[in-house]
Amino acid sequence: MMESAVNLGFKGLEGFGYDSVQLKDSHWKQQRDETIELYLNIPDDELLHLFRVKAGLPSSVNGLTGWYGSNANTFGQKLGAFAKLYRVTGDQRLKEKALHLAEEWMKCAETSELLYEHDTYVFDKLLGGFLDLVEFLDCRALLPHLLQLTRAADARFKKDIKRDGLQDHELWHNQMIEWYTLPENLYRAWQLTGEPLYKSFAEQWDYDYFWNKLNSRDFRIGPRHAYSHVNSLSSAARAYEATGDERYLTAMTAAYDEITSHHIFATGGYGPAECLFPDKEGYLGDSLKSTWDPTLGSLTYTNFGGSEVTRNDTWGSCEVSCCAWAVFKYCNYLLKLTGEAKYGDWAEKMLINGTGGQLPVHPDGKVMYYADYFLDGGLKSVEDRRLQENGEAFEWQCCTGTFPQDVAEYANMLYYRDQDGLYISQYLPSTVTWTQGSSLLALENHSDYPDTSRIRLRLAVMENLNHPSDDSSSQTAPSPSASRQESSGPRCSFRLRLRVPSWADGANTISVNGIRQSIACSPGEWAEIDRVWHDGDVVEADFPYRLYFTPVDEQNPGIAALSFGPLVLTADKMTLFEGEIDRPAEWIHPVPGQPLTFMTLPGHVRPYAHLTRTFTPYYKVGEMEWYYMYNRIAPPENR
Repeated sequence: MMESAVNLGFKGLEGFGYDSVQLKDSHWKQQRDETIELYLNIPDDELLHLFRVKAGLPSSVNGLTGWYGSNANTFGQKLGAFAKLYRVTGDQRLKEKALHLAEEWMKCAETSELLYEHDTYVFDKLLGGFLDLVEFLDCRALLPHLLQLTRAADARFKKDIKRDGLQDHELWHNQMIEWYTLPENLYRAWQLTGEPLYKSFAEQWDYDYFWNKLNSRDFRIGPRHAYSHVNSLSSAARAYEATGDERYLTAMTAAYDEITSHHIFATGGYGPAECLFPDKEGYLGDSLKSTWDPTLGSLTYTNFGGSEVTRNDTWGSCEVSCCAWAVFKYCNYLLKLTGEAKYGDWAEKMLINGTGGQLPVHPDGKVMYYADYFLDGGLKSVEDRRLQENGEAFEWQCCTGTFPQDVAEYANMLYYRDQDGLYISQYLPSTVTWTQGSSLLALENHSDYPDTSRIRLRLAVMENLNHPSDDSSSQTAPSPSASRQESSGPRCSFRLRLRVPSWADGANTISVNGIRQSIACSPGEWAEIDRVWHDGDVVEADFPYRLYFTPVDEQNPGIAALSFGPLVLTADKMTLFEGEIDRPAEWIHPVPGQPLTFMTLPGHVRPYAHLTRTFTPYYKVGEMEWYYMYNRIAPPENR
């Protein structure tokens, strides 16, 4: 692999590259395993049908329906998911399926050059998937096809389009939508191969309008497509790696602060009706209101194509699979490039309350396209009530390409490392294995996070790779305040850093082998333990949960969602609540014997003083169940 051209002052964090991390039994592992089985059962011939028809080769099937039936737009994403899921799980079926699909695609490409002609959207997805096969499965037979794909795109794409990112008729007519996401995979191709064409082609798609706005902190960007604009920030990351130009990193950090401060819901979801950066203040709150609501600012809004349209509930609050994929990648880049713990916060929100709250994809290609947070309730469903002009239903569309990548990413967003030790960014039950100096180590997270606030980690020092007999003469002795004082046995010195979530503003504690450590546990920072570790050491961290309301935006302070630690909660019925919004624990109490279940005291449901309401975690809401995440909270009246 070609080294990045950038010479960072900060040496950066290293990920585990979909390797050496195993998920333990949990809701998230179940999501991943169910997704693997579903996607393995998609017949290869159905996935290849459109390519064979395009190449003039025989096909005995009709192909998948919906979006995939038009241009196989998620083929590359599915290939990439198979490759990464193979690396994560070691399931040979995934590797065999990915390589077989790639081989059959190459046969089609060798028959007809039409296989290289795509719009920006499909080209980007194909390029990314093929690069995943090259990087993670060493499928080098694809390299000449990658080059030919890029040459065809270079000749075909219209380069004199307006570059402000508005997805208007010009972009659609010229098949140039989401052109600003192209640099990420093009720079990546250059980093993997050293081929100059990839870098020069990537540079042609620099998103100056967006980067310049962010760098000058001028956030009057105008309505833009939500998912793809967050996704474009991963293009900035690769551009920074390739060039070392600080404006890319500055744009990324400015975007993070602005979006997470003013443009996300409590879940971390964003983009109501897939729209980000609208000109109207209070648009998040307005997006949750019914059209008859007297507090609604306007019945219309300007969408990401520049058209004035009416509010419609069939366009939900967050395009959940795609939006999560963009956040997972973006936060991963930021963590690695800056080493700052705060960039794990948005990823945690989406991990637990975004994809964690998502329904399984159905075998017919239906997916929970949107998560809905409306004041008049949401319903978890894979039914999409929009019908496209040509009659296509919303089956096998973009979210069926990103969701399998999301679940592959679960294992790739938990742990990071540098020369000094290990970083833990997310706390799903899991095990990571790595080498530190001459030692082979494994750390097991065997907690029930996020259902409990206590995180329990156990270290295994499995082997001294240079001196199996454990020549520890060069090791630093444990400090007097350290836990067990073993004088022999496997040991290793390294620094362990645990991300303290931004919501964890209580009495955070960290113990080693039962002894509380005197270390800083500040929200949004790393808590650091630097010591000589022994085989069997146990670390316990507790970030106590509390109830708190998060108003949807500054313009609608009385519309809020209730959370308990990292868990967004939902009410069982639509309600006008009465209570102190800043002190929910005074009027919302745990239900004895029912974990993570809370109930209001009588007197807080208007207009009936005797009624109560129950709250439970959003991620546990099942298919076809109604829930009420955002509610109005009125201040108490003097009675």
